[in-house]
Amino acid sequence: MIINSLKLRLIESLGFFVTFCMFFSSASAGIYYSGETFNELPTQWRGLLIDQRQLRQIGFEPKQGQNPSELRKKYLLEKSRLEKLGTQRKFLPEEFANLGALSLRLGFPTFALDTLRKADREYPQNFRILANLASAWHALAEFDRAIEIMEQAIILAPGKFLNAERLHLFWLVQLKKQKVGDKPDNLYKILFQNQDGIYAPGTIDPKQIKLLPPDAIASAQLLALWFPSDPLLLIQLAEIANASGDPEVALAMMDGCVTEFGLREPKLLEHRKILKDYLQTRKNTKDEKHLDHKNWFMPKSLRPLALENIALDLPPVKPGAINLLPWLVLSQTQVDRKAQAQYPTYLKQLEGKKIQLEGYMQPVGEDYESSTFLLLENPVGCWYCEMPSFNGMVLIELKDLKVVKMSRNQQIVQGKLQLRKDEPEKFLFTILESELTQVP
Repeated sequence: MIINSLKLRLIESLGFFVTFCMFFSSASAGIYYSGETFNELPTQWRGLLIDQRQLRQIGFEPKQGQNPSELRKKYLLEKSRLEKLGTQRKFLPEEFANLGALSLRLGFPTFALDTLRKADREYPQNFRILANLASAWHALAEFDRAIEIMEQAIILAPGKFLNAERLHLFWLVQLKKQKVGDKPDNLYKILFQNQDGIYAPGTIDPKQIKLLPPDAIASAQLLALWFPSDPLLLIQLAEIANASGDPEVALAMMDGCVTEFGLREPKLLEHRKILKDYLQTRKNTKDEKHLDHKNWFMPKSLRPLALENIALDLPPVKPGAINLLPWLVLSQTQVDRKAQAQYPTYLKQLEGKKIQLEGYMQPVGEDYESSTFLLLENPVGCWYCEMPSFNGMVLIELKDLKVVKMSRNQQIVQGKLQLRKDEPEKFLFTILESELTQVP
């Protein structure tokens, strides 16, 4: 049994965050698909980064030898179902909107545009169709057309979506400026600097905070979820995340802008170096030094996607074989206020079976050489800023108590899955008799 201060912090955090878990809506502005549900925003920055990556992966064909993401498989199936339905009867407005949204998520903007233009002719002045149509023009970088349609959509927008739609319209205007070589404004026209007028890790001048509308972070996060492949928007999110007190996630976003999207903007590179130097010097800081992480940003959920509502198309469990375990299945485990776990059926079927899971190592406590560690879906830079939820970590116990050094590289773990019973002090998932190899 492993009991340490890390677990105590996790249990306390769970009780805090559970009080905030509720659905934001059965659809989001920008891209409307009724099959996507979101928890209340704003969400924890680390959770946003994970789910934004999930949504971005939907739009890409996997490389040879790789499996498509579970969400991509689900979205492709639903798109095919709707296309077949369209040959049998006339679409309802929501079905038109859904087919357009699915096509946008999957990376088929031209198909989405054709679908939604037809939908607009059959159902004029429908808000969801117009919003998706504007997003289709947006995806094709036809910003004048997107702005024209978005202005119509805003007139029809329900009040709860109005501020988010206005932010989308503002961002379209900035992208249009950038396309012709002009310098775009940031989302809220604030200065990302401290009281001395200097860019600094994890802080911002309080006078600048007062310029932000109350739902500023929630609206910016929604925009990032609608358009997860927009690198200029990711820069905006990175600056807001750092200003809200989370330089670790801000650096991860900036790293993505440079490594995944190939951006080389001078200010991005300058700010990235400032954050990287700061975090490197703070690596060995003692726990009490992290008190400066308390900030003005208060998230209302751990991650934006309400994953428990997503029905996945999973292969049957094979008792005598190694079963691939997607992180999305783990994420669908729910924990109540008393820390009692409700496991999805598929996970119960995997208990006691051999599974394979890929992820990143996180030491338990201060020991960086051990036969026991945590496996996370994405690496954590600072546990205080990026602490994952209970269903986002797996305890690994290596076969024959083999001792290994912690590594920042992605790992493949194979072993026997064990689920927690009625012992709330234990982790939700453990992989026993594990064997470890590094992802090539």
